[in-house]
Amino acid sequence: MQATAVSDDRALELELTVAALRYVAVADRFESRPVSARERERDHDAMDVFNRVESTLRDAGGRLLRRRGCRQPALQAVLAEAFA
Repeated sequence: MQATAVSDDRALELELTVAALRYVAVADRFESRPVSARERERDHDAMDVFNRVESTLRDAGGRLLRRRGCRQPALQAVLAEAFA
């Protein structure tokens, strides 16, 4: 049973890592593009992709934090850093 839990954790970690890398790739590309009036529709499509990738990242991260029971401590640490 413990081996299954470790395997499940590793699968969630891999999913989170892939989601994070996809998020960074899309965010970097989206933020580095110059905006022009001609590209409004394309920008809208890019934002839709960005939002889907962000949602995937949040879902994967949330599942891992909940599985490990550290969602609240992680949130408290982030808030403490932000307001320190």
